[in-house]
Amino acid sequence: MSLREFLILFMVCVVWGLHFVVIKLAVGVLPPIFYAGIRMVLVALILSPFLTWRKGEMGLVILGGFCLGAFNYALMFSGMKFAPASAAAIAIELNVPFSTVLAVLFLGDRPGWRRIFGITLAFAGVAVIALGGAEGGGAEMETARIGLGVGLVAAGAFSEAVGAVIVKRTNAFKPHELLAWFALIGAGALMTMSFLFEEGQGAAWAAADRTMIVGAIIYSALGASLIGHTAYYWLLQRLPISMVAPTVLFTTVIAITASVLLLGDPFGPRMAVGGLMTLAGVAVVLFRNVKKKGNTDALPEPQV
Repeated sequence: MSLREFLILFMVCVVWGLHFVVIKLAVGVLPPIFYAGIRMVLVALILSPFLTWRKGEMGLVILGGFCLGAFNYALMFSGMKFAPASAAAIAIELNVPFSTVLAVLFLGDRPGWRRIFGITLAFAGVAVIALGGAEGGGAEMETARIGLGVGLVAAGAFSEAVGAVIVKRTNAFKPHELLAWFALIGAGALMTMSFLFEEGQGAAWAAADRTMIVGAIIYSALGASLIGHTAYYWLLQRLPISMVAPTVLFTTVIAITASVLLLGDPFGPRMAVGGLMTLAGVAVVLFRNVKKKGNTDALPEPQV
């Protein structure tokens, strides 16, 4: 790995890790699905020149777009309304074991005992965080909020895993073309969901600190989506999978650190134990996937 490649890899981890802090701040001001929708509208506008219709392939892309551009963000951003950003960063890692389980069920993959152990450990770690409640004996209502939030983020991870399985059945699109379609589909679906299930969007926008919220939207759209995803796929073209795969783990470590330092998220023994269990389980599954498959199918899709 060259110095340039290392710096870009590190930059991707930092951009995606800090994005959890940005999302948490933004959904504290705007309705979460509305915020996700604005982000995808901006991404869709920027990537609109790359919208390419390929006959016979669009069904999979559209279906995958709902999973990877709409439902995942609606669930994840809504979950972050309730859960600490650090807990959300851990829960979203279930994308990796979910993808492996789906590959076993629908693609005929055979996991082996090591990956089964890793999957079990990852789910158990998230359960420790979700069911344990607030650190330091928080109130019952706070415990329920955290459990709900982590559950919604985990559901978003499942949506991403389903979308990844669907999209990997087509090889007709380049990554930036897929991202363009996901953004367009996500923009329409998220705005529709916000209209149906949320209220007070206009009042929230009017009351928000304009500099903060515009900065958050730009960071989400340009930083996390365009720069982060472009750099991620650039790295995949140049480096062995074993070097790119740890980005999902490094991203989570950075997200937890930033959430604790910048947002004051609690990080007690339960979060530490649950987080270590989840990351260890994901690491086992991820590296066994890489060793077994030896190609980019072993990697999860970008999560934020």
